[in-house]
Amino acid sequence: MHVSLDTICDTIPLTSGERARLAELESVVETHLETFLSVGRALAEIRNRRLYREEHPTWELYCTRKWGFGYSRANELIRSTEIAEGLLSGPAAPGGDAPLPPDLSPATLRPLQKLDPPLQSAVWRLASRVWKPTHHVVAKIARIVENAINEGTNGTGTKSTPPPSEKKVFLLSVHRLADSPWFSPQLIIRGVD
Repeated sequence: MHVSLDTICDTIPLTSGERARLAELESVVETHLETFLSVGRALAEIRNRRLYREEHPTWELYCTRKWGFGYSRANELIRSTEIAEGLLSGPAAPGGDAPLPPDLSPATLRPLQKLDPPLQSAVWRLASRVWKPTHHVVAKIARIVENAINEGTNGTGTKSTPPPSEKKVFLLSVHRLADSPWFSPQLIIRGVD
């Protein structure tokens, strides 16, 4: 007989400290639903520490029953939060050249999920050259970068993996483009549809 980890874990009661922390984290989700960074961090901790296990056997059921949205939406918030935190330690750091807007939505960062962290930073730097980066702007710039990377097909549809030295040269080129005073992200936005 196969018993899943979720079934076993839901019978393990929370300690008083875990129960208190769960209440604090759920309060963050309730009161800060609009501030996705706080919500994403709280949901990540609830998921990673399995603090839902006393009342809900699975993460999926917890998200649906407690918050009324699917676990994929919760995981998307968590992924967008992880991207934002990566940007906050790079180009969006205080004093950095590509700050995050205060009303940033997780949808704006969603197109960056397909890219490696160094490319996420480079694309964000390019997008931040626009007055306020939107999902549309970030998606277009990310698509251009992805297309440039994917041009290395050999005609059979299979991608060849560029050596690390070529990846580094490409990444440096994207960063130089973001630093260039003549570069206009609006040209990319208008040119790619």
